Amino acid sequence: MAGPSEYQVALLIAIGTVGMLLLAIAIILFLVFYQKRMIREQYNRQLLEMQYQQKMMEAALESQESERKRVASDLHDSVGGMLSAIRVGLTSLARQLPDPLLLDQQKKMLDEALRSVRAISRELMPTTLERFGLVHAVKELCEQYRDTARVSIYFNEQTEVSALDQSRQLMTFRIAQELVNNAVKHAHATEIHVTVRESDNLEIVIEDNGIGFDADAVRYEKKQGGGVGLFNIENRVRLLKAKLVYDKIREKGSKFNLTVPL
Repeated sequence: MAGPSEYQVALLIAIGTVGMLLLAIAIILFLVFYQKRMIREQYNRQLLEMQYQQKMMEAALESQESERKRVASDLHDSVGGMLSAIRVGLTSLARQLPDPLLLDQQKKMLDEALRSVRAISRELMPTTLERFGLVHAVKELCEQYRDTARVSIYFNEQTEVSALDQSRQLMTFRIAQELVNNAVKHAHATEIHVTVRESDNLEIVIEDNGIGFDADAVRYEKKQGGGVGLFNIENRVRLLKAKLVYDKIREKGSKFNLTVPL
């Protein structure tokens, strides 16, 4: 029996080669599609994790604001009411004394305590924000620090600001409040300029003459159990889909530019 001809051998080799190429192409295509699927699943998983983290941040901040509101209400209504009642009682008692001036010092101390309670209550939950909006609340914040911290704070509103919804106004106010508070307490600033303006976005610029700001050092402090203020600021900035830029190249002081999309 004659063996296969050269033509048949070449044909078999060609068929085998084509088969191997097709198998290799199939394997490559499978690996490519599998890798794309894995990348897509990883992206979806990361997206779900980000959404979960965002929901957790929103819930935490909402809980924090609810607690602030409760404490502010208790301070204003309960503690403030009791102090006012004591003030009225002291005034009535003073009328019955031979020398009404004997209780003047006590009344002054009560008046100071009442002012402190009301100031703390306003700081925890600014009623001006609910009644008149963000710009008036930031302006009042500057006035409070100017009166209580003895710091020169200059407020400049360059244009009227379009209305934001209440939750976005509150988050924006908290960021401004924390930045001003940091300038006073940590940067030891004696002069602060706060500017509110609107172009395509809402912008709040806070500039001070303090000792400066090192974000990396503050983040390291957060890992050691401190730096909560910056952590809260960055969380709120993310939830607002806003941008917070600080000037790193400054001889003295700090400058923060908060941009909030309307």
